[in-house]
Amino acid sequence: MLDVVTFGSATKDTFLFVKDGELKPGINKHFLEVPLDKKLDVKNVLEFTGGSATNAAATFSKFGKRVGIVTKIGSDEAGDFVLNDMRRRGVSTDYIVTSSGATAFTTVIVSSNMQMVLLVYRGAEESLKKEEVPLRFESRWMYIGPLTGESYKLLPPVVEYCKANNIRISMNPGSTELSQKLKKMIPILKDVDVISMNDEEARTFVGYNNDTKNLIRLARAVKDIAIITRGDKGVMVANRKYVYNAEAFKTKQINFVGAGDAFLSGFINALMDEKSVEDAINLGSYNASGVVKAYGAKDGIADGYPKQKLKIRRVEYESKQA
Repeated sequence: MLDVVTFGSATKDTFLFVKDGELKPGINKHFLEVPLDKKLDVKNVLEFTGGSATNAAATFSKFGKRVGIVTKIGSDEAGDFVLNDMRRRGVSTDYIVTSSGATAFTTVIVSSNMQMVLLVYRGAEESLKKEEVPLRFESRWMYIGPLTGESYKLLPPVVEYCKANNIRISMNPGSTELSQKLKKMIPILKDVDVISMNDEEARTFVGYNNDTKNLIRLARAVKDIAIITRGDKGVMVANRKYVYNAEAFKTKQINFVGAGDAFLSGFINALMDEKSVEDAINLGSYNASGVVKAYGAKDGIADGYPKQKLKIRRVEYESKQA
């Protein structure tokens, strides 16, 4: 019996630190300014594993949980890189599918003013098919990250399997799921215990310009808890009775890759340990604050519960609100 199975992407992430080229304000938030028809010098290169499934698995494993991972990689150097890292972290790779295609990768360009541009190649991960995933694992929880391409079609049968086998579900939806909008996703979400997304995603998915309204609507759509992360503004959490507001841990942010996975996996880990919602918020926030101050999605993962407690405001609300 596993404590948690993570389902989603597995990538090799390469961070390229360039000498020249800055992210500057533009009509669409920002643009990377680089010279054309010239070489751009790279002053440093760092390599990590990434992707929602490996990121979450790393947190759970570090807290002593028995973890398995469902994803698809290629039979290439990047795939070996993922497998070796997961095994080193004590994560079961029994449910990782290896194909003849290429492993997904992300190239992260870090500009001279320390901002980032991500170039993403989805690779093998988006070709995962139902017949390649043996739905016979025993677990307490399922952590579902963003799914793309063919792998998105696995969402209904995986949720149905979890429902039939009393496996609790947490979900961190990506662009494919979010593009479906809330109303279309309700048949899936009604069997999801915990859902998490950031404030911009919630506005797109739910449709309100008000974070509280979006949060409560999400909480009403799932079985238990909805989460909206707000970067350095903190996090909002709701169940069917209360809305919780918490500030973020103060930290110097140099990285945003993996922050969402760090929060949700920390939050779910606390629920596994039968902690309160407040404790879950505290651990999720603490875990995310460590990840954003180190490059990659795993080097800053927490190794225990924080001694510091965030100030969390809890407000009761009408369940029919929003």
